[in-house]
Amino acid sequence: MANKVAQEISTLIEPLINAQQLLLWDVSYTKEGGQKVLRILIDKRNHEFITMDDITTFTQAVNELLDTIEPDPIPEAYMLDISSPGADRPLIRPWHYEWAKASGENILVAFFVAKNGQKKWQGKIETIDDKGITLTTSSETIVCTFDEIAKAVLDTQF
Repeated sequence: MANKVAQEISTLIEPLINAQQLLLWDVSYTKEGGQKVLRILIDKRNHEFITMDDITTFTQAVNELLDTIEPDPIPEAYMLDISSPGADRPLIRPWHYEWAKASGENILVAFFVAKNGQKKWQGKIETIDDKGITLTTSSETIVCTFDEIAKAVLDTQF
């Protein structure tokens, strides 16, 4: 059900995302500490940083939308959490890797099974296709599929 709820909410909020010229990074519906949480991660388009005012405006619009839809897409009690994906944002979907490549930032990648003797690598995305990425590190080039990646995050340096 959780995945279905996240998909339905994504579809419902898409007009709000477009109207406010935002980027929908991720939607999840999970149970955390005994409570259901609807988490929506948003950002600005064109690699700009989102502001608290942007998040507040979007949160108000989502609240109004979810309070008026019948039937209620989430009939049980839940907590709504809308925020930025953060500077060290998770890379979950293939387009997230495209976004990371365009940002020019390094990424940190953890693999399920070691690649060239280690499970964690840092580097820049050299290429992306529908199956995976090529990561250029300080010492070598790593080719991997998305299925081999346990976790990947943007490694923004300030």
